[in-house]
Amino acid sequence: MVYLIYSSRKYTFLLILASFLLAMTCKDPEIEKKIDPNLKSELIKLKKADQLDQNITILFKVNEQLTEVHHIMLEKNNVEISANIGNIYTAVIPANSIYDFAKMRFVDYIQGQKRLKTQLDDESK
Repeated sequence: MVYLIYSSRKYTFLLILASFLLAMTCKDPEIEKKIDPNLKSELIKLKKADQLDQNITILFKVNEQLTEVHHIMLEKNNVEISANIGNIYTAVIPANSIYDFAKMRFVDYIQGQKRLKTQLDDESK
């Protein structure tokens, strides 16, 4: 009887631990949709190189006009807006803040900086 109680507690603990670990590794699908796949790949590379504290340039789209409250929230997340046209913004942000930034309701989409391809790049190949 004692062994049965010990065994069931052990399995209950393992089940709770497995559920917790699974919840920690799964990302919210709504947040995942907001982040460009190329940016996700870049974040993985930075994580492997232990460089997530590095600042990166992003473009992001908002679903409402930014107010002073929004700007305070952005400042708390170390987001420095460089420019905007309408509801599209360019900003510099620490790579490790991207997922927290994506959780903000007014953010619709985040894209990493794209490398501009010039005609000289094409001719050199």
